[in-house]
Amino acid sequence: MTQDERLNWFKELTTKTAQDLLDKIWSEEWITRIGESKLNAYKAINEAQAKTEGVYLPSRVLRGVTEWVGRIIRGQHKRMSCYYDCIQIVEWLGIQTTEQKLVSVVRQHCRNTAKNGEKTYYRYKKVMIEQTIEMIKNLHQRLGEAFSNFIYTDFVKPKIKRYTFPYAPDDDQAIKYTVEKQTINLEIKLPTSLEPKKRSDWVWIEQTLFVPEKIEEKIAQAIYPQPLKPTLRTKNLKAGLEYFFLQFPWEYPGETIPKEGKERVLAVDPGLKKVATCVVCEDGKQISKPIFINMIGGQYRHIERLYGHIAGIQRQLSKQKKKRPSKQIKVARREEERSKLYQKRNRLGEELAHYTTNKLIEIAQKWQCTKIAIEDLRDYKPPRGKRSWSRKLSYWLRGRIVFLLDYKCRQKGLTLVKVCPWNTSSHCSRCSAKGLKVKGPNNLLENKCGRFFHCPECGFTADRDYNASVNIYRASFIDYVKIKSLKDTSPVPYMDSGTLHSTIPSGGSEMSCNKSSGLVVVTGDG
Repeated sequence: MTQDERLNWFKELTTKTAQDLLDKIWSEEWITRIGESKLNAYKAINEAQAKTEGVYLPSRVLRGVTEWVGRIIRGQHKRMSCYYDCIQIVEWLGIQTTEQKLVSVVRQHCRNTAKNGEKTYYRYKKVMIEQTIEMIKNLHQRLGEAFSNFIYTDFVKPKIKRYTFPYAPDDDQAIKYTVEKQTINLEIKLPTSLEPKKRSDWVWIEQTLFVPEKIEEKIAQAIYPQPLKPTLRTKNLKAGLEYFFLQFPWEYPGETIPKEGKERVLAVDPGLKKVATCVVCEDGKQISKPIFINMIGGQYRHIERLYGHIAGIQRQLSKQKKKRPSKQIKVARREEERSKLYQKRNRLGEELAHYTTNKLIEIAQKWQCTKIAIEDLRDYKPPRGKRSWSRKLSYWLRGRIVFLLDYKCRQKGLTLVKVCPWNTSSHCSRCSAKGLKVKGPNNLLENKCGRFFHCPECGFTADRDYNASVNIYRASFIDYVKIKSLKDTSPVPYMDSGTLHSTIPSGGSEMSCNKSSGLVVVTGDG
């Protein structure tokens, strides 16, 4: 099936139709209409608008195209709203205002103008606001016009780059499938030519897909044995080859039944060079040693070289693009090389995210936890001047780790709790006082780059990430409507064999290395 030319014809037909429809209806009116509509995207757009003269597409294929385009347009609704909110603030404060000040005012403005009953957290991600303000400043520098003349749809126009065709609006007229034990019996309607003229130019193709053994256990935990409607996608291999695959989703229970007895929580702090730091807590007490999940040294060096290569290609492209068009040699080749490096980076990140989440689930099951608490870092961005490769990697992986951990927790009957990261690294988990960053337990002088935490009030000294993970457990019970700060909550003592343990870590550590995953799991004293 992956070598069938009819799939390539189907891809070209649907991609061209989707791009033509996107160009036809791209306007602020459609963005607002689809963005505010609670209907499925294909119901908000009439499928007749997707028809192409001289080419016949089945009605259910047209529905898939309109669903595809509708999702793209719906994704622009929040961006367009952010654009006009930023325009309003930039006009008020002036174009010369610093980016940091503009971002702060835009976020506060959105909170102040929220309607009664709406959630009070920020409407837009910090990264989205920064990108929008940068775009506005570039437009002003290039065009020099009044802000009121900047229409969103005149400067932003998405293009279809990645192929994803949804079969969600289909009712067995474009795709049919049944699941029987370890096989999926599939029928899919494909064209017999690149330009089908009539209904007979579309035929049904039969195919049998085999379900991998490693996911049979996961499928058995789903609500229904039959999957939901699939999505047809393409993927590029390392050698540049492209293949098609169907992505079948299964539906899992959204909520888990609370277990009897005391609730045991695995608190996780996503780190920079440490991928994750976690502790197990129960009934307001820490009952496990800190557990650190690190990458092995070879992966550090590999990622460092990868970012160095990308930066070098960026510099070369910048120099080439400044030349006249006739002298822009090897630009396309450099862009292709950069694209391959980004793909390699994405593959490495996906691998690390899966290994990290699998390890966290394994630790939670080993300690018989019912919950996993992790920081909600949607608005996190590395500070200016700190763009080291470790911070880039951490910022890149954090969201993916939370996403994967969410659905893996549902599969294993665990509950994932996202907590506010405010002050989790700066306050003491033992006495709630504000602490200092120091270089080590034997050097307690304050150092902004220190990786250890020291509390002057109670003398507690420990790894900063370990201290933060205990505070994440404390934050998982905070109601921020009643409690304003983490320092107003009760501290967490460390219980060892039913007795209070010394709060100052000492001694060695137990280490186990999983060579197949490239991760090192360290269990330390604390």
